[in-house]
Amino acid sequence: MKNNELTFDLAIIGATPAGIASAITAGRKRLKVVLISSNDQLGGILTNGLGVMDRLYTGFRSPIFNEISENIIGYYINKYGENSEQVKVCKDTRLTFEPHVAEYIFNNLIEENKNIKVFKSFIPNKVDVKKNEIKSITLNSIEKDEEIKIIAKTFIDASYEGDLIALSGAPLTIGRESREEFNEPHAGRIFSTHGFGAFPLEASEGNLNLDTFPVTSQLIFSGSTGEGDKAIQSFTYRVCLTSDPDQMIPIMKPKNYKRENYLGIIESEKESRKKSHKLKSQLIINDVRNYKIRGPKIPNNKISWNDGNLPEINHPYPEADFKTRLHISKLHREHALGLLYFFQNDKDVPKEIKEASNKWGLPKDEFTDNENFPKEMYVREGRRIRGRYIFSEKDASLSSDFERTPIQKDSVAIGDWPMDSHECNANRQAGSLADGKILLSEKTRPSQIPFRTLLPQKIDNLISTFCVSATHVAFGTIRVEPTLIQLGEVAGFASFEALIQKINVADLDPNRLQTKLLESNFEISFFNDLNHLNHHNKSINYLGSKGFFTDYNSNKNMDISKSVAEQWAKGFIKLFDKDFDPNILAKNIYISKKENHKSITNNEFIEMIKNENCKNKLSLNFEKIKQNNEKKITIGEASEIIYSLHKTNIS
Repeated sequence: MKNNELTFDLAIIGATPAGIASAITAGRKRLKVVLISSNDQLGGILTNGLGVMDRLYTGFRSPIFNEISENIIGYYINKYGENSEQVKVCKDTRLTFEPHVAEYIFNNLIEENKNIKVFKSFIPNKVDVKKNEIKSITLNSIEKDEEIKIIAKTFIDASYEGDLIALSGAPLTIGRESREEFNEPHAGRIFSTHGFGAFPLEASEGNLNLDTFPVTSQLIFSGSTGEGDKAIQSFTYRVCLTSDPDQMIPIMKPKNYKRENYLGIIESEKESRKKSHKLKSQLIINDVRNYKIRGPKIPNNKISWNDGNLPEINHPYPEADFKTRLHISKLHREHALGLLYFFQNDKDVPKEIKEASNKWGLPKDEFTDNENFPKEMYVREGRRIRGRYIFSEKDASLSSDFERTPIQKDSVAIGDWPMDSHECNANRQAGSLADGKILLSEKTRPSQIPFRTLLPQKIDNLISTFCVSATHVAFGTIRVEPTLIQLGEVAGFASFEALIQKINVADLDPNRLQTKLLESNFEISFFNDLNHLNHHNKSINYLGSKGFFTDYNSNKNMDISKSVAEQWAKGFIKLFDKDFDPNILAKNIYISKKENHKSITNNEFIEMIKNENCKNKLSLNFEKIKQNNEKKITIGEASEIIYSLHKTNIS
């Protein structure tokens, strides 16, 4: 066996979008980076047919995500023209693109950075851990007899499977928590159904700067015991299909095709839904309502087909070895192609459905080295770390004490996608969807994702960007690629900060990390009225993670009231305490907003802070703060004063 030993500043397992974002961020800061892919391509699900950025917030969130988005749009503009149909489709609300375009963008971003070394078709096999630190990892090639030992300062597990985390011995969980474990209304065994409209309602009414989603979970059925189990949501292949006759390859009958696996789909809705049952075939979760080929529209007459789900078959996948995972993936591939073939050819499929289905085929210009079929399955959920904070359903739901989700004092990213889960098994109650299928687009609100959710317990130089510390329900708002890309950037940034400070990532000061992120144009708090991070907006973003804002409006140009200013001055001094709770501050400010609305001057606000500081004696530099006796101070100006003082205290 060929053996190599290599040393890097940062080692990243998983060439997913998050892993690539980590590598680019760290590489541009001149860290020596190695990026390891388990197959022969880069980009994870975005280069394997997802075709869409799942997001409801379309504003700026982080530099690399913004660059990727602009590069995708720029590709279509350069190739087809700014007013082309391709650009129009690409710039759809959620940003759509073809798989080969995503791969082209990712490959270019990696190739232009000479600080990044890429290994393809390698998987981790052994991990050397000493005193809560990973010292090295051993990789094995899946194609040839080769082994590589990687030594690094920091390690990132950006894979969908979390094998590095598992090998390190960090605590992990798989499956659904019970309803009682984290007091989550939608946890555990649950049967629901869909309601249709535009959600969340505040967005549809123009009071929340999000695009709406057309579906939400509605009724909760009897039999929803909330019991926890090891079940995870179903996987699928996001099959790219084309309706262009000149680009279409017909769907052929799969080798192991069994017609009986698909007959359940042509039941009438009445027969399918009149009683509690397990679907006739474990392979079928769709009923007559979904009895058509559909998916997000992507450029050049293509769609990303998302209905080939295969519940239960994937349950062993997270902890399975590589060979078993390949077998499970093969079953999903055969199921997807078999279902498409069934739609197009079965004698019992209604004529109109068959005709509509036959306009779709595999595209000639996608996955040309893999029979025009995606290489990677959509692994929606697997292992999750039990990290230094567990993000739960309440963290993505409105607080009962103020008008935004709970405040996270170490927030490093935003969540905006609805908490959701595809079906976890094929059981149903009368009239319900399959067990575990939920879409909480009415309940979910923009959230702050804590840095602690990326940090496994027991291992201090390891970061997780996909297998994050969240419950099954709450994981749904994090697991989409725009948020994951931002988390990847954060991980790369944190790796750089740890290196220059000569500490582990787990020992980073969250306040300092947040400040560095903001100064590099990251968004860590969602606001309706901030469209980009200018000078004031950075300060508001920071204070948004400390409880200074009690709803999603910054109102930065409004005068700050005396009662709120007093709470701000007290809160600023307290936020450096280890036991500081931003949610208590937010509650106090929310109450104070109902009190007097008398305006104050710039100098009066500075004096408030000085008076509070006399009790604590922080090292604050007031010399650079502009004073103006007469001018009334706005919320934005007050936030800038506090942020400036904060920066002097941590420098």
